[in-house]
Amino acid sequence: MTQESELVQLIIDNFHEILRYLRQQYDELPPELKKVVESIPDFLSDIETDSQLINKREVDQIIAEFLHKNLNEELPLCLDATHIICGEDDPRLLKERTEDAEKIAEDAKELILTIKVHYELLKGLKYNRRTEIFYKKKNQPALTKVEEKLDWDRAPSDVRSGYLNEEKKISTFKLYPIE
Repeated sequence: MTQESELVQLIIDNFHEILRYLRQQYDELPPELKKVVESIPDFLSDIETDSQLINKREVDQIIAEFLHKNLNEELPLCLDATHIICGEDDPRLLKERTEDAEKIAEDAKELILTIKVHYELLKGLKYNRRTEIFYKKKNQPALTKVEEKLDWDRAPSDVRSGYLNEEKKISTFKLYPIE
């Protein structure tokens, strides 16, 4: 690891500690500070150097925002619930789980049918990341899609290697249910 990447990791680790603390105090925070807490994951993804971790953070945030909107729960708890239902085990993303997050995860499992993420290579060293959340709405299947065009160097390493080694133009990952 270079000195620069060690410094970046130190900053990220410190931000994670601050974020953990603020999330524990979330209910007591003023609304302005809650907005800051909710924006920290975006800030961290901007300075992150690991493309796999960046993508996990961004996709987890998309799912958490979906849960926040549909279950009317606090965003940090929805992010914890996202980690639970998707079986996340990366300690850089996790915080201590609460009973509230476990309950929201159970509610999410009742709501969501499946979650898939598709990575498609585009021209000009760009790729499209499409996050699809299939869920129940009034007892009928419904779909929420979030599409983003991103630079090739931000693609997860397994997506890039799939294209380079096997010429796979589309890679799909099923995040939920876990099989």
